[in-house]
Amino acid sequence: MKETALVFIPARNEAASIGAVVRGCREAGFAVTVIDDASTDATASLARQAGAEVLRTRGPHHGKTAALRQALLTAPADCDWFFFLDGDGQHDPADLARFWAAREDADLVVGNRLPDAARMPLLRRWTNRVMSAVLRRSGIADSQCGFRLVRRAWLGAWLPGGHHFQFESEMALLAAARATRVVNLPIAATYAREESKIVPLRDAVNFGRCLWLQRSEGRDGSPLPSLSFDGREGTRVPTTQSL
Repeated sequence: MKETALVFIPARNEAASIGAVVRGCREAGFAVTVIDDASTDATASLARQAGAEVLRTRGPHHGKTAALRQALLTAPADCDWFFFLDGDGQHDPADLARFWAAREDADLVVGNRLPDAARMPLLRRWTNRVMSAVLRRSGIADSQCGFRLVRRAWLGAWLPGGHHFQFESEMALLAAARATRVVNLPIAATYAREESKIVPLRDAVNFGRCLWLQRSEGRDGSPLPSLSFDGREGTRVPTTQSL
C-alpha cells in the first residue's frame, strides 16, 4: 500500500539536514520527491544520494508554495496520498508510520505541535496561534504545521495560488470550504538553531491576501505562471527496498 503514497519535501539550502530527512522517509518505506527551490548549496545532490527524486527550479528563488504547486502538477497519476514535510529536520520521518496508520477515516492528517508549543520559538508560537484561530473552521488545530498527509481524491484538482508560506493556510481554507475529515496528530515541536525563512511582514500580507481571495471567489482569476524545472533528476527507488 505504501507505493500509493509520495513524500514531497520542498527545500532551499538545506544541505545540513536534507540527507537525513530523505533517508528517514525511505527507511519508512515511502518514495520521496525533493523540490529544490534554486538552492546554492549541495541540497540537490545530497537528496539524490539519499534516494530521492529531485525537481530543481530554474532561475531565482520561487518560494515554498510555488514549488509545491509545480510538484502537484507533475505528480504521478498512480499516487493516492501525498505527504508533505519540511527539509530542515523539524519534522521527524519516524512519525510517517503514525500518519499512515491514521489515514483510513481521514482526508487530511495534520501534525499538531500545540501540546508541545512551549518548545516553539516565541514568534512562531504567537503567529501560529493567531492564524489557527482565524482558520478554526477548517478543523485543523495547528494550521501552520507543514507535516501532513493528504488524500488525493479529497484534494482533487486544487492547486495553491501563492508563492511563499501560504501553502498551509490555503489548504486550511480549502478544508473549511468543503466536507473534510481531519485528524490532528500530536507531534513534537522540534527546532534547532536554524534561521527561519519566514519574513513576518511579507508573510502576514500574503496571509491576508489568501483570506481576501478566498472570500472573493477564491482566486483573482488570473493564471499563475508555471515554474521552469531542470527536469527530473535521480531515480525513484522502489518503496519495497530497505536502506
